[in-house]
Amino acid sequence: MVINLLLYVYLFSCFALFIFNLLYMILSSFLNKRCHQKCSQYETQIMNESIYLQTHSKLSISHERYLLKRLRNINDLIAFNKALDHFEKKSVEPYLTQLLPIWQQLAVSYLKKDNMKKAFFAYVISKHGLYYGKEYRPLMQLLLQFLDHSTIYCRENVFKALCTLGNIQAVENMMNIINDKEWFHHQKLIADNLSVFQGDQELLMTRLWQHVNEWNDHLMVAVVQFISQKNGNFQQIFLPYLRSPQTSLEVRLAMIRYYRLHPYEPVREILYSFIDDTMIQDVSLTIVSAFALDHYPGNKTIELLKKALCHHNWYVRRNAAASLVHLKVAKKDLKDIYEGKDPYAKEILTYMYKKQEV
Repeated sequence: MVINLLLYVYLFSCFALFIFNLLYMILSSFLNKRCHQKCSQYETQIMNESIYLQTHSKLSISHERYLLKRLRNINDLIAFNKALDHFEKKSVEPYLTQLLPIWQQLAVSYLKKDNMKKAFFAYVISKHGLYYGKEYRPLMQLLLQFLDHSTIYCRENVFKALCTLGNIQAVENMMNIINDKEWFHHQKLIADNLSVFQGDQELLMTRLWQHVNEWNDHLMVAVVQFISQKNGNFQQIFLPYLRSPQTSLEVRLAMIRYYRLHPYEPVREILYSFIDDTMIQDVSLTIVSAFALDHYPGNKTIELLKKALCHHNWYVRRNAAASLVHLKVAKKDLKDIYEGKDPYAKEILTYMYKKQEV
């Protein structure tokens, strides 16, 4: 009796799952078809309005009203986003310029929606928004309000949107909020977003670096990474911070990587001191310095890197060998390593040279 009951329950569950999957497939097919139809409609409207803008200074009132009414619905926003994707951004730039007041009004509506919808709205702005100049626009303040009780996805898309809009104060405000709220946001995401900032990137770097004594180490590492990607004019600014033991380890490591990308002769001796294991320091400085010295050729560099091949830390040996290979040190000049008594030094050096030959 119990077995029969379990069998009936199992069969009912299978049937219920079958019905659910069938209904889901039918609904998905219907929604996809409807989205495609809406997308085609929006494409036609965008083309018509782009033509209209060739002889007029604003979008037609009927189109503005239509967008304000329809785009409050997330499904319509998805279709509108797909329609915009079908155009080259430059070809519809006059149209996108006219969307600013519409985005602002829609942002007020999306403030009341859940995080997923707010995140998608910000994502659309990040893709199809434009640099509207240095003026701090209401849209930027509204996007910052999206951060209240937000998820990581919402914060990331808001960050992207603000960088697309290109206002320094808005980006600075967002990073202040991240710091004050003690939120974790991966430093690579921050640096990558900052690297596509549409405004004055040189001024942005200067403004962000002014917070070196205010923001947490995580944010400042992201700032240094951003500067490393874009600018080689911070050598003198970073130098005293690299020298100072009071500067956090992570920031110093980021600066060493910066000096690898943007070589600066006064840094050479500092890197040498980090390689010399008679100095008292964190081994991480030695690891990254061995990596950075491949852009500081010289006899002393070679000698210190050869010495580092015998370091107790594997990462130091690995980076030292990679730097020697990058410096194109002839194998005959490494004879003392190959014929030496340290098998680990010989092994990592042989591996790196073979890796280069592949």
